[in-house]
Amino acid sequence: MVLIRVVFSFFWYYINSLIRQIYWLVRLAQSEIGSNVNMQFPIVREGKGTFRFGPHGRLEKGLTIGVGENGLLEIQDKSFLDQNGRIIVNKNCSLKIGSQFKLGEGATLHISANSKIGNGVSIQTRCAIFARESNGKGELKIGNNTNIGDYTIIDTVSDVTLGNNVALGPHCTLYTHDHIYSDLSLPAWKAGIITKPIIIEDGAWVGSKVTILPGVTIGKRAVIAAGSVVTKNVEAESICGGVPAKLIKKIV
Repeated sequence: MVLIRVVFSFFWYYINSLIRQIYWLVRLAQSEIGSNVNMQFPIVREGKGTFRFGPHGRLEKGLTIGVGENGLLEIQDKSFLDQNGRIIVNKNCSLKIGSQFKLGEGATLHISANSKIGNGVSIQTRCAIFARESNGKGELKIGNNTNIGDYTIIDTVSDVTLGNNVALGPHCTLYTHDHIYSDLSLPAWKAGIITKPIIIEDGAWVGSKVTILPGVTIGKRAVIAAGSVVTKNVEAESICGGVPAKLIKKIV
């Protein structure tokens, strides 16, 4: 009897898997895929929303594309989505991405509000960009030629804006929310939340393993030393570092 149950379970799993893959192929065929796109299967295509992918790009195996009802995901030409990456756009939301976009292996991009990414942007291996609270609906805006390093986490409970030519090093963390600690009857992390946006302006360079807390603005061409914790605004053309980060010197 045990053998029969195991065989039946395996058979049922195989049938369900086959049906699901056929569904993904149908949904992908209904998407708007440009010419000369190299696709490596399987590719997971979920949701009732619209997916547009420009010409001369590449979709790697294990990729997940999910677009909710009345949602839109649009990616321009010469873009590359690496294996096991995930892009999820919630219902009634849009994400428009420019040309020459790169999503690294295993990276996750989950959009909960209308968002936009410019040309030549790279989100590297195992990055995770999403709202870390279930009710978070922050907008994500990234300018042209910005690079987000490996394993970086960006919290989009509130808005995050990265300008043109911004560089975030690997293993950085950007938080746009904090918890209210005053209710002593609750664990500190289970109380209500406070949300504040993060802005990193054009040409700024954030070193590896930097943490940026809610409400911070980093000015144009500012440099943040590796391992810093940024709790306050950083002036343009300055170098800051430490825990908490403080001004080291002005660049000019």
